[in-house]
Amino acid sequence: MRITCSLIFSFLFSLLCFAQKEKIQLLESTLSQKEGVEFVNDAMALASYYYAEELYDMAGRRAQDAYLQAKDLKQKNLMALSLNWRGKSIEKLANGRRAFLNRAYKSFELSNKNTSDNVLRIENFTHMKAIAELMNRPKDAQKAAHYLATLKGEPPPPLPEESGITLFKTKKKKAMEEYRKVQAEKLNLAKEKESLTEELSEMNIAQEALREQQETLIDLLAVKETEIVNMSEEQMKQQLLLSEQERLLDSLTFVSLLDSLELAQTEMQVKQKNMELREQKAKLELQTSQRNLFLSLAGLFVIAALGLLHRNRVMKGHNAVLAEKNAIIEKERARSEDLLLNILPSAIAEELKKSGVAATQHYETATVMFVDFKGFSKISKQISPQKLVADLDHAFKSFDAIIEKYGLEKIKTIGDAYMCAGGVPNENQGQPINVVKAAIDMQGFLEKWNTEKARKKEPVFEARIGIHTGPLVAGVVGSKKFAYDIWGDTVNVASRMETSCEPGKVNISNSTFLRIQHDFNCEYRGKVPAKNVGEVEMYYVNWDN
Repeated sequence: MRITCSLIFSFLFSLLCFAQKEKIQLLESTLSQKEGVEFVNDAMALASYYYAEELYDMAGRRAQDAYLQAKDLKQKNLMALSLNWRGKSIEKLANGRRAFLNRAYKSFELSNKNTSDNVLRIENFTHMKAIAELMNRPKDAQKAAHYLATLKGEPPPPLPEESGITLFKTKKKKAMEEYRKVQAEKLNLAKEKESLTEELSEMNIAQEALREQQETLIDLLAVKETEIVNMSEEQMKQQLLLSEQERLLDSLTFVSLLDSLELAQTEMQVKQKNMELREQKAKLELQTSQRNLFLSLAGLFVIAALGLLHRNRVMKGHNAVLAEKNAIIEKERARSEDLLLNILPSAIAEELKKSGVAATQHYETATVMFVDFKGFSKISKQISPQKLVADLDHAFKSFDAIIEKYGLEKIKTIGDAYMCAGGVPNENQGQPINVVKAAIDMQGFLEKWNTEKARKKEPVFEARIGIHTGPLVAGVVGSKKFAYDIWGDTVNVASRMETSCEPGKVNISNSTFLRIQHDFNCEYRGKVPAKNVGEVEMYYVNWDN
């Protein structure tokens, strides 16, 4: 038998693959004849098929064709989807090559710019993070991780800090160059001052030599005068004439020396004044350069402070917006969970959130209860639709509160019928007793409500209640609107107990009676045939009204 089933399964799978390949061949053969959105959809369908078959080169080509056509149509959503397929195909083809990885990264980045679909953006950022890590680009990986966590409603890691203030560094470098230039000029001026000082010293030495020569001449003149005293008249005349000539010559020489000395002193004074002027100019230029340097540095610090202040304000605003979005996301998540818990049991809802599917469960012992109102069609003709729905809603809400009190699970309502069960999805050995107690409370509620309705001369709601205990199967069905339901003969027998019941009574099967007979007063009332089971013994549960 197992071999036969395996052969059948293999045959069906082969047929499915053959049909799929024929479909792809048909799409390929007709693609060139398509235009507009139809061409884009067919090209993306081919890309997804080739991607699934690991034909990544063909998948990338078809995704590129779809993107170019979508770009001509200015369909951003289609552009984003085709870019996503192209990025995934190129990423598979990369095999560690940086050029391919860069192309894939840019495809995902461009896809994000053309879509507001968070699901697609999450997928794109996931691939971008993986590629950035593979290419050893930690800043890109950190950015992708930040936006990925933000989209998922998780606390995001901080964005990477930028590498310094480029403007500040540039101006600081220029200021340092200017400072070094000023220092060089200052050093040159010091050397020039030293040179002028040496020249002045040499001029002082020359002046001292001239003074010594003057003193020597004075001494020579005194010697000559002594010689003149000791000379004869004729000699004196000759000597006087000679002396006069020598004096005249010496006088001219002395005047020349004095003029030279005065000129040297004048030149030295001029040079000294020029040196002082140049030194003052150098000091002024140094002070101006230092002031400009300080002003530049102060300006840079002001710009840096303003930049940091602006960045702080932007970050505060960003954090406030992020906190507000996180609060909205958390609120919507809580609302979604509440809606899910209203549709499904909590254990099933948790399983669906964790794995995306809920496994079908078999229960050996569960107790099912059916409640149905007598003459509901007749009542619907006696009152307005609004009043009818309001009364039915009031009754079902009261039933919900009662079964919640006894730990039972509401399965569904069908028109005026109400179905619940005990022992699912959480097994409980005492569930038959709790189901019977809930049924009695329901009849008690209806009795009090009907008394009030009779006083107002309104139609009363009388209910038949049927209960049966046995094995059943439970699970979730549907893909768009989830529904938790139960199946099996136990459900059919419980329904048969309800239809065989009188209004205002609680009718139970023999299976339930055997489990509650020591806790309730029950009245045997014969047998009734049930589908797939045969005849089933029935009992009324009696209680004090």
